[in-house]
Amino acid sequence: MSGAQGPRIRRRSQLLHLALAVVLPACVLAGACEKEERGPVDCGTAGPPSLPFPRTATTYLDQHVLPPVEELARYDVVVLDHEWAHRVPRTFFDEIRALNPGVRLLAYVNVVDYPEQLGTRDYWGDRYTLWQFDTATDSTFPAQWLATTQDGSRVSQWPHTVMANLTDQAPSLDGRIYADYAADWVVDAVWSTGVWDGIFLDVWGDRIFGADHDRWDIDLNGTDESEDQIYGVGGPWERGIDRAEVRMRQRMPGAVVVANGERTLRGGQLDGRVWESFADPEVRSAPLTDIDRYVEVSSGTGHRLPGVTITIDKRRTAPGTEQDFRRARFFLAATLLQNGYWAPMGTDYSEPSYYDEMDGGGLGRGYLGQPLMANPCPAAMSQEFADGFGSTSEGVFRRDFDNGIVLLNTGTEPANITLERPYQRLTGTQDPATNNGQTVDEVTLAPQDGLVLLRSPE
Repeated sequence: MSGAQGPRIRRRSQLLHLALAVVLPACVLAGACEKEERGPVDCGTAGPPSLPFPRTATTYLDQHVLPPVEELARYDVVVLDHEWAHRVPRTFFDEIRALNPGVRLLAYVNVVDYPEQLGTRDYWGDRYTLWQFDTATDSTFPAQWLATTQDGSRVSQWPHTVMANLTDQAPSLDGRIYADYAADWVVDAVWSTGVWDGIFLDVWGDRIFGADHDRWDIDLNGTDESEDQIYGVGGPWERGIDRAEVRMRQRMPGAVVVANGERTLRGGQLDGRVWESFADPEVRSAPLTDIDRYVEVSSGTGHRLPGVTITIDKRRTAPGTEQDFRRARFFLAATLLQNGYWAPMGTDYSEPSYYDEMDGGGLGRGYLGQPLMANPCPAAMSQEFADGFGSTSEGVFRRDFDNGIVLLNTGTEPANITLERPYQRLTGTQDPATNNGQTVDEVTLAPQDGLVLLRSPE
């Protein structure tokens, strides 16, 4: 298995910052306004009710060892490299589904980064087919489908790889451009195995920010196009991946298809987006901006209903510490402001993590039930808490479910929250200082912290 090429999830995008402009009426300035009742917020449909909450995921991308079936079956969505369909018996996937009939298994796919070499055909069978390798170092993949500059320099956005040309201006070979070829490979080589419920498309944004050349010749006419002429909504790259999505959706109408990166969702072609390092204050200068954008995109109409959004966070502190548990609560609570699946990882994508809040400290999968507001949107986030969702104070949010509530403090100061009735803390084993089972009617939430509380008997 020399020259083994393993996948990496990456996010090269820069998230857009959202600004809320508040216009004060004259009566406020004069101190003469009468309090008006808030009307109901219409955030649109979220599709039919599906899995209860919390919703969990793991993105396990180790190439050489898989976790036990029992460990993977704890999650609602499991992302594994597509090569595993050929490396382990089909019974491995059947056993996961037997333990968790509702699980959805997604194949991790990267059709952008052509590797310089691969290991053996037996181990990298799918990649040998996609990139047309004959041996570990010899490939007949068409050079016309690789991104190059007018002087012949190859474009790379990941070490030891060359970027494929997904634009709709790539040369047509045998009636297909590369976007068509890649879409057909996903269907014919990956989906056809019958073990997957869907596909995770990595490096699949409207823009590719990590390329080592800002300009390259997309149509091989001897002239390099600029970055703005290649990328962005409506550009050749985006038109190419849009074309591939349409082709995949036509051939895989029931598949769950999600994309990593800044991908515009449209026409129900994708089920949703994957948000890497979601709302992580060690990565994002403004976590609330990430949360706002996540709520906006996930509540929109561009994805296939009911939608599958995945948020991923790596552990960036010592495991089992107070900071580790606080970060986990924050990321899960932020994910619960919309309908996504939270994937906590260890220091990399070969170490799944699990926290008390994910199953209520042993209460079971989906212990919170369904939310009172099915599809929160930015309009609901910007208003005072009502109807089971909203802001209780600046930067502090609450969402109600059948069996409990979730609180989130995105601010830099502690938040004192008075509850309208008693609620019960979870009874956990990892962090008994927080999840001690006590009944409370008020809580103090630390900065960048979250909390799950259960409805106690009346």
